[in-house]
Amino acid sequence: MENFGLHISVIHARNQVTSMKPPWHYAPPNALREAALPAPTEMEIQALWFEQLYQATLTTDDGRTVEIIQPGFWNHGGGPDFTRAAVRFSDRDEVIVGQIEVHLRADDWHLHGHHADPAYDETILHVVWEKAKTGKTLFPATSAFRRVPQVILGTQLVASWAELQPLCTELAQMPRPGAVAGRCSTELARLAPERVLEIVRTAGLYRVRQKARRWYWRGRIAGADQALFEALAEALGFHANRLPMRLVAQRLPLKTMRRLNPTSRLAHLFGVAGFLPGESTARLRAEPRDWLRELWEIWWKARGALDYALLSRDQWKLAGLRPLNRPERRLAALAQLVPLISKLHAAVASRDEARFSSLLLGVRDSFWEKHATLTGAELAKPCRLMGEERVHDILINVFWPLVSLDDADAARRGLSAMTASPNSAAKLATQRTLVFQLTARQQREALVQQGLLQIFRDYCMTDCSQCRACTFPELVSAWTSPP
Repeated sequence: MENFGLHISVIHARNQVTSMKPPWHYAPPNALREAALPAPTEMEIQALWFEQLYQATLTTDDGRTVEIIQPGFWNHGGGPDFTRAAVRFSDRDEVIVGQIEVHLRADDWHLHGHHADPAYDETILHVVWEKAKTGKTLFPATSAFRRVPQVILGTQLVASWAELQPLCTELAQMPRPGAVAGRCSTELARLAPERVLEIVRTAGLYRVRQKARRWYWRGRIAGADQALFEALAEALGFHANRLPMRLVAQRLPLKTMRRLNPTSRLAHLFGVAGFLPGESTARLRAEPRDWLRELWEIWWKARGALDYALLSRDQWKLAGLRPLNRPERRLAALAQLVPLISKLHAAVASRDEARFSSLLLGVRDSFWEKHATLTGAELAKPCRLMGEERVHDILINVFWPLVSLDDADAARRGLSAMTASPNSAAKLATQRTLVFQLTARQQREALVQQGLLQIFRDYCMTDCSQCRACTFPELVSAWTSPP
């Protein structure tokens, strides 16, 4: 009887639906919600900001108005949520470019520790959904005690949150975009894929040759071998520690390093870099303690003459690095490269990519292949100082740019044959230009990646007008093949 009753109920419900008068309207389940819509998540607030679903002019907590010229690029990594935003406050005429941080409540700035984090010192606006739980007005400040303007976004939307919430749900899910399409995407979409590829590759070759010119002039000043030494040091620093690695190579020039034995090279590099701990070594394990004692026997005698050249630890980025990318391992690799510079230079001159790669892959250090730091545990298994991925990046950023000085066509061919994993800037450039006329293979091409980075740097990073004043679309529309 229960099944029969259920069957009758279903028929009755079906008859009720079919008797409804048209027009019928589709509605998702939450359209029937009777309870109040919950406040948005922090990710949904970021989506609101990205889509600019707020009033054109916002009012800050201190009573000023602020015009949002461009909301910035959506940052899905560490640091502030949006970078390269452009705003204009009512009490200032100039456009201010900086970072935007988004939170649910005003007190989250301090709860998340941003007031003590220098990574947030360039924040120009704190965007929150509502005031603090206490109801008090809280004003965030940077680690340098600069007050950060704050807006309560929940009361300044273009429509109610119930209306806007469905527009943010999908955008707040992975994968999330970092940028909206720019004006150039329309012009690029009109071109054949071959023309788009030509434009991006030309920009890529320009970027490569600009890198090479930088090292060319450094070589004119300090010598070609020293320029290569600095270029490799910078490449070993990857993006996080490029500058301090290059400073070490400048302060301990190649002619000095060549006069030292292998252990002395390590002592000088680690000493100048600030990675030889001065405190007691009793807490270290036996092998790191012995390694450190040997270097200190050399460094304490040399330190006085190099006191002017020392780097402080705060010049290095250490947080968030994978163990194999630690600067200690990169310094150890740089020490082993000293006797190889002439051979590496010869490989560049002969366009011998295989020889250049094999020399880098052959770099060894029995201690640092088993350790990431002096204080940490030994690595689970030995790892060479430079793996294929790092050597691959050095080929793109050092070898082929140097080759391009004498043979641009060889560099073009070499980089066109290589693939590269897109970094965050290249992904933003792709989303900005929407060069989806290109195949997946073409988008991974190293020369294309270099071109996207150059376009992003020259146009997207310098534009503060939300594309309105950008000249790249006009360049695309007037494009003719280079001679």
